[in-house]
Amino acid sequence: MHFRNLYHRYRSVILRILLLLILLVGVFLVSTCSGEVWIAPTQVLATLLYPGTSPLDESMQEILLQIRLPRILTAAVVGASLATSGMLLQTLSCNYLADPYLTGVSSGAGLAVAAAVIAGVDFSLVPAAALAGGFAASLIVALLAKTPSGVSIHRLLLSGVALSAVCGGLTTMLICIAGGSTRAQGIYYWIAGSVAGKGWTELAPAAAYALVGLMMAFAMSKPLRLLSVGQISAASLGLNVGRTQCIVLSAAVLLCGAAVSLSGLVGFVGMIAPFLARRLFGRDERLLIICSALLGAALVMISDLAARTATAGAQELPLGTLLSLIGGPFFLFLIFHHEGKTR
Repeated sequence: MHFRNLYHRYRSVILRILLLLILLVGVFLVSTCSGEVWIAPTQVLATLLYPGTSPLDESMQEILLQIRLPRILTAAVVGASLATSGMLLQTLSCNYLADPYLTGVSSGAGLAVAAAVIAGVDFSLVPAAALAGGFAASLIVALLAKTPSGVSIHRLLLSGVALSAVCGGLTTMLICIAGGSTRAQGIYYWIAGSVAGKGWTELAPAAAYALVGLMMAFAMSKPLRLLSVGQISAASLGLNVGRTQCIVLSAAVLLCGAAVSLSGLVGFVGMIAPFLARRLFGRDERLLIICSALLGAALVMISDLAARTATAGAQELPLGTLLSLIGGPFFLFLIFHHEGKTR
């Protein structure tokens, strides 16, 4: 009886989650099939489920398992990481407009990655460089936004935008210093945001960081619920606000750094996915973390599919550019219709 009551109470949410999972699986399947060479869905499923008896020849298996599959999973990890990071930052600041891209975290991580690549740092250390840059940027923004009465939301966003501009200028300067080298060209393309050419070697370390960040976020779901009502109210309910903010910020930076090390600067995912998750699945923090991650993964996978198939035979579109075309109008929509407030 208790289970039946729960089912009737949450039937609508359960149905939406199932539809979201179907969407995610559908996008994954279409992405693995699509490209310069079409692979039939039945062949894709047979190869993924029973690789020893794959109907594909060796070259087609190479395309599927070593090119398309790691790229698609990279897009999923990037989307899930940015969406969860955005959800954490929005809860931390009680503002819908908070996003890793707008609060300077992405740009700080991007500057650190550019410096590491030009310096010739081994790729296994690039995620660590992204984390260090993102954490440094978050500290700077937090210090600039601090007031005697607490953190100013307006200062937080304005400081983040200003810091993003500074980090972007420094990144461009590094590219100019590097001249016309292959590394400089790679960084320039990386700034536009892309998951092209990513393999298992690049995906593995960043995915490990992202997994730790997601686990931290989920473990903080109850404190996040208290923090969402405001710092003063949360403190009156016995929450150690300072400690909670540090842990949540660390998880957000960890997730953002993992994403930036893989895809470069991809904006607005951390704003769009949490907003849609709240609208579709309510405000339960545990459910919100999971659904934000799934929506973010689906959004980036769809955008990457469009980026590599929209211009057949020509150079593919940058992933970050496509998402900016979506995120810019969405940002304006939030400003004029919701004023950025979550409370």
